[in-house]
Order: sequence, then C-alpha cells, then structure tokens
Amino acid sequence: MARILIVDDEVHVVGALRRLLRREGFSIEVALNGQEAIEKLATFEADVVISDFRMRGMNGLELLGQVLRIAPRAARILISGHADLSGGSESGVISHFISKPWDDDRLVADVRALLGGQGQGPGPATSSGP
Repeated sequence: MARILIVDDEVHVVGALRRLLRREGFSIEVALNGQEAIEKLATFEADVVISDFRMRGMNGLELLGQVLRIAPRAARILISGHADLSGGSESGVISHFISKPWDDDRLVADVRALLGGQGQGPGPATSSGP
C-alpha cells in the first residue's frame, strides 16, 4: 500500500484529501505545517508528499525542497490556488503541480501515475447492493 503524507495548514483541506485518498486505498499521514512534516518523515516513509504552497512558516516549495533532500525517492506534489507554481518542477523540486480547486478523479490519477502503479491500494472500495 502506497504511503502519502499530506501537508496543509487548513484542516478542512487536509480532511478532504485524507478522505479522498483513503477511499482509494492509500495509507495516509498528515501534518499541519512544514516542520511537522519533516518530523513525520523521520518515522513515516512516504511514497508521495502532497503539500499546499501557502502555509505559515515554511511554504510548500521550501518544504518540498527539504523533502527532496531527506526523502529523495518520494514524489513531491505542490497544490496551490494562488498562482501557477509549476515552474518549480524545472528545478526538480516539484514532481507535479495541481491547482486548487482540484478535480478528485484527476488528483487520484496523477498520484497513481507518479507511483507508476507500484504500491498502490486496490482502488476504490465498491459495495454490492441487494
């Protein structure tokens, strides 16, 4: 099962991403700021780190630069509703950029593509009706 670390200082955004990605079968850990994310990476080996750009203290681009240094195999997704920051991908810091508001299906597809089909959950849970 792929492991994803979600980093955002807005609790409702963290909750929405956690629900979406858990439903898809991923193991989720969350952090509410960059420093907490770095501390979590000491014990949580993330396959993907999803970070908002605008956060108090360390911004998402700075955080993903640190992630590249301490967990270089983790894919790094930057999410922002404020500007097109996809230029960070040219420096190798960002693996992928997603604009807010995101499309759930597209975000899941992007995460799966970054994982290359390895270590992901079985897909969304399905229920059979009566």
